[in-house]
Amino acid sequence: MNPAEEDYLKMIYEMSGGNLSQPVKLSELAERFGYTVQSVNEMVRRIQDKGLLAFMPYKGVTLTDAGLKEAVRMIRVHRVWEVFLSEKLHLRWDELHEEAEQLEHATSPLVLEKLYTYLGEPKYCNHGNPIPNQLGEMAPRADGHLYDAPVGQRFMIQRVLDHKPLLAHLYERGLSLGDELIIIDKDTLNGLIHVKKADSIHVLGKSVATMIFGKKQT
Repeated sequence: MNPAEEDYLKMIYEMSGGNLSQPVKLSELAERFGYTVQSVNEMVRRIQDKGLLAFMPYKGVTLTDAGLKEAVRMIRVHRVWEVFLSEKLHLRWDELHEEAEQLEHATSPLVLEKLYTYLGEPKYCNHGNPIPNQLGEMAPRADGHLYDAPVGQRFMIQRVLDHKPLLAHLYERGLSLGDELIIIDKDTLNGLIHVKKADSIHVLGKSVATMIFGKKQT
């Protein structure tokens, strides 16, 4: 497989949440990649011919068992590299994705396993996404949106979408994984949520708050 095909499998897996029965629409794939629907359709057909995708007209695409195995492998190597780049080279979390993208396609199974062991077999990457082990098993993923938390609730950030503008936005505000926030106000009319971290108040838009996940704190 070439790197572009590997990226498609990885993206389809992430957009479907790993659910083999959940089709991903070609228009949504095109939007995420920034391509035309026509070019996405051509790539999907090519990958389908390799037995890695199933295309359903008017519904979208799903991964086959073989496609799922390849997608999980790519996600695993990508997230392991993100841990290495963050913990050993101290890259900012908004710099990790693009660098890991370059490394993942050239990583052999031997190097992946050595790197995974060297890092202590991490369960999560630095964006809070679970890392599959050698068997493809993963720890639970935080899926509760910050925006859904009620006023007065304590909320711990456990995962954020691997989206560079979002990560840069949070970095500038000093918000990161493990932070405990208190929801102090919600302006649903304008799609704003006011949160407090220690002595600082942050106002986040709905589009940002729905890309931050975690759990309510008692």
